[in-house]
Amino acid sequence: MKTFRKLFCPNCGEEFEHEISNTGKAVVGTSGAAAGAAFGAKIGIVAGPLGAIAGTIPGAVLGAIFGAKGGDYFDKPQCPKCETKFELPS
Repeated sequence: MKTFRKLFCPNCGEEFEHEISNTGKAVVGTSGAAAGAAFGAKIGIVAGPLGAIAGTIPGAVLGAIFGAKGGDYFDKPQCPKCETKFELPS
């Protein structure tokens, strides 16, 4: 079920409806975790097999954190008139 919310642009005052979604945060966060795990394993392989395992976990955690922050950008509402992106008001 899609949830919409009526918003007003803080820049130009345009009224529009925005679909409330966390899809971008979930998709980019998951992708970031996978990429971080792969990168951490490649860096850790220099230290041998145990280094690859040890590099995978922190790489995945950091990838998920930065990926979720990046994905949050796609979930923010954007004004159709002036194209300003802003945080959802609470």
